[in-house]
Amino acid sequence: MPELLSAHVSRFLRNRGEFERGLPPALLVFTPSPLAGNFREEAEYRLKTVTNAGAPTLGVSEAVVFPVVKSRTNAFGRGITVGRTGNNDVVLDDGSVSRFHAWFAWVEGEEGFSLTDAGSKNGSWVGGARLTPRRAVAVEDGARLRFGQVEVAFYTASSFLRMLTVRMAP
Repeated sequence: MPELLSAHVSRFLRNRGEFERGLPPALLVFTPSPLAGNFREEAEYRLKTVTNAGAPTLGVSEAVVFPVVKSRTNAFGRGITVGRTGNNDVVLDDGSVSRFHAWFAWVEGEEGFSLTDAGSKNGSWVGGARLTPRRAVAVEDGARLRFGQVEVAFYTASSFLRMLTVRMAP
């Protein structure tokens, strides 16, 4: 379930040990566009969380964190799905994201994640390079990913903690 970054910061400050134990192996962080003055462009490319049902409730002015975890109700056996509809493990409810857009898989032996585009209409990117559909690509810690027009940063749990620690530094 996505949450505002501020909720993570609050839990991190309250009890760091408990926060660390509760983190998933990977997270995606969506940061809203700083183009507050350009309403047309901002409205077209911001993350929405309720399809065509009014103003978005998350992601308008603050970063949103999406855990990269497998849902018990999702039967897709190859990995952690990303898409626009609620039956995905990671839901990016934006018109540029396909209903079933891509999936993450844990790569044994390499101790990391791969990302595979599911043949989406608007494509998936890792670090600016468009993925070939149905071809897995390793995802590096801190990589910029794009699903359609939604850009996110990929973090492992340890690098997410480092990012929070840096944000908290005076």
